[in-house]
Amino acid sequence: MELVEHLAELRTRLFRAALYLIVGMILAYSFFDPIFALFSYPLQPILEKTSSQYMFTSVVDPFLLQMQVSFIAGITIAFPFITLELWGFVEPALTPEERKPIAFLAPFSILLFLAGIATAYASLPACYGWMAGFLNNIDNVVLNQDPKAYILLTAKIMLAFGIGFELPVVLLFLARIGIINAELMTKYWRQATVAIFVAAATLTPSNDPLTMLMMAVPMAGLYLLSIGLVRAFEPKEGKSGPPISSLILVSLAPVAILGAASFWLWKTQAFNPQLLNKPNIKKVQQQVQQNKVEAKQSIDEVQSKFGEVLTRLDALEKENAELKARLAEVKAQPLPAPTPNPMSQEPTQPVNPEGGRPTDGPGGTENR
Repeated sequence: MELVEHLAELRTRLFRAALYLIVGMILAYSFFDPIFALFSYPLQPILEKTSSQYMFTSVVDPFLLQMQVSFIAGITIAFPFITLELWGFVEPALTPEERKPIAFLAPFSILLFLAGIATAYASLPACYGWMAGFLNNIDNVVLNQDPKAYILLTAKIMLAFGIGFELPVVLLFLARIGIINAELMTKYWRQATVAIFVAAATLTPSNDPLTMLMMAVPMAGLYLLSIGLVRAFEPKEGKSGPPISSLILVSLAPVAILGAASFWLWKTQAFNPQLLNKPNIKKVQQQVQQNKVEAKQSIDEVQSKFGEVLTRLDALEKENAELKARLAEVKAQPLPAPTPNPMSQEPTQPVNPEGGRPTDGPGGTENR
């Protein structure tokens, strides 16, 4: 092909890769709740233990969070198809002999990358728990975690572990081009161990020693694996390639790492159905939050009414004191002397001059 034809093919494959990414983002956006629940699992025990919560500082942050999670999950979903497009562009430039190692290294590298991600995910609860332990050293501090920053940090750590676990592939490539061999790797294993720890400290985005150790120790083990891998792929007299048994034994190493990390995740219940059922948990959390708000409002109303009752009691006590004072004044005053009532005196009866009974009227008729 000419240069223009190569550029045209590259444009076509980049367009397909972008299309795969968009489809992956749409799928990830449709399953945002369980994906976000998986990302939140390493930090969830810390939030519950410290009575903390996620906090947004802008009204656009929830939308940006969903786009960020959808992009990370979408590129993960589309990664195999993007890799196929890249391989389709590079394959015509390689000879059949150059394609043979790639046929083994491609699935081997994918297994190593998945093993790195699984190891990172299994170690994150311990790493975040160690970091959160320093909250106890500071008084009056509450953790309000920005979910966007947390998701980005978690994705960076898992990506760093995935890249770090590709060490055997890099060493095998260097051995294939003649820069190193198994004897040289065995001789300088101490210097290689120091270089591995420096690389782990550089790749770790959280810059904490525990995460660095979580990455460096498996990478040191992978270096030992790489010695056997390079020795198996070294050309031998009378043989065109490494024996199949060596390839199978070496290939089992990333499978064992991935299986161990998966067992640890299962043991710690990282894929608990209650965790994956995020919508129901979300509704329960919203209901609990609403109940808290209603309870606070009820408490405020009761406190307000209680204050009114106290104010009324104070007024009644003052009024009672005034009444007692007035009653005491009344008791202290002397009582006035009683006055005769003129209406209570009996009328004087007319007397008969003859000495008889009194008469009631003319004629002396007795009034009965």
